[in-house]
Amino acid sequence: MVKGNDVRDLVISRFESGKKAPEIAKMLVGKVHRSTVDRWIQRYKQSGSIGVQKKSERPRTARTKRLINLVNKRLNSKIPRKSLRTMAKAFNTSLWTVRRVLKEDLHKKCYRKVKVQKLNEDQKSKRKRCCQWIRKNIGCDKTKKIMLTDEKIFTRNGYFNPKNDVVWANNRNDANEYGGIHEREKYPVSIMVALGATWNGITVPFFFQRGERLNGKTYLDELLPFYKMEGDRLFGHQNWGFQQDGASCHTDNSVQKWYKKKIQVFYFEDKWPPNLPELNPLDYSIRNSISSNVDYYKVKTINDLRREIEKATKKN
Repeated sequence: MVKGNDVRDLVISRFESGKKAPEIAKMLVGKVHRSTVDRWIQRYKQSGSIGVQKKSERPRTARTKRLINLVNKRLNSKIPRKSLRTMAKAFNTSLWTVRRVLKEDLHKKCYRKVKVQKLNEDQKSKRKRCCQWIRKNIGCDKTKKIMLTDEKIFTRNGYFNPKNDVVWANNRNDANEYGGIHEREKYPVSIMVALGATWNGITVPFFFQRGERLNGKTYLDELLPFYKMEGDRLFGHQNWGFQQDGASCHTDNSVQKWYKKKIQVFYFEDKWPPNLPELNPLDYSIRNSISSNVDYYKVKTINDLRREIEKATKKN
C-alpha cells in the first residue's frame, strides 16, 4: 500500500536534518515500517526523489494476448485434465506465468472436484418430489422425533484421511519413522455395526456376529426389534418416526408390514428420496466421528474392536 505524500516528505525532511533511519522509524512507529524508511532513503540518495515510480513501458513477452486466449480455450475445452503443469508444458511457458494468467487476467479461482452420486433423470425428478414433500409435511418438531439408521463395517485398518492426516518432518525418512505410513492389512479384523441417530442421541451399537452380513431375515428378526427398543428408550415411549434408505432388505414387503404394525410414524418407500446419504447424519458425520475416535493401536481381536467402538460411541 502506497504511503501518503506527507509521510514520505516527513521522512526525507528528518533525513536531511541529520536523523538516521532507525531514529526516523522510531519517531514514526505505527505509521511506517523500518524497512520502508530504509527503502525511501536509499531511493532518495540515488535519484533525489522518492515519488512513486512509473511502470516500465516494456511490452509483455510472456503473458501475451495469444497465451491468454490459449489458456481460456483450454479451460472451455472438453479435455478432462486442466492442470497448470500440463498447460505450461503445452504452451511452452512457465508454471507461474500460467498461474498469473488464470488469476490476474482471467480472474479465475481453483476449485476441487466434488464427488456426488450419479442420478438418472427419473431419480432426479423423484428426489425433487420427495424433498418437496418433506419440506411441506415434516417441520422442525417432527424432525426431532425421527430415527435414522445405518450399518457400517469397521475394520482394524482404521480411519485415514489422506488430505488432513499429515506428519511434519525434515525429510521423508523422518516422516515415515514418526507415523508417516498408514499400513493396511489385506484381511483385517472386521465387524459390522448398526447404529441409529435421533435428536435425543444415538443408539448403542448393534454388533453382528463374526462373518454375519445383513440380509432381509437378519434385518427383520434382529435389527428391527433392536431399533424399536432403542427408539422407545431415546424417545421415552412417545410417538416417533422411522426413516431409512432404499436398500433391498429395507424395502422388503415383510419389513414394510412390520413397520406399519410396530412403528407409530413410518415413512413408506415412496417417500424416500433415491440415494439420500446427505439426509442421514450417520453417513456424513457420525460414522466418521466414531471411526476417528477409535484407538486402533489397541485393537488385536474382534473383542478389542467392539470395546473401542463402544467407547467411541459414548463420546458422540
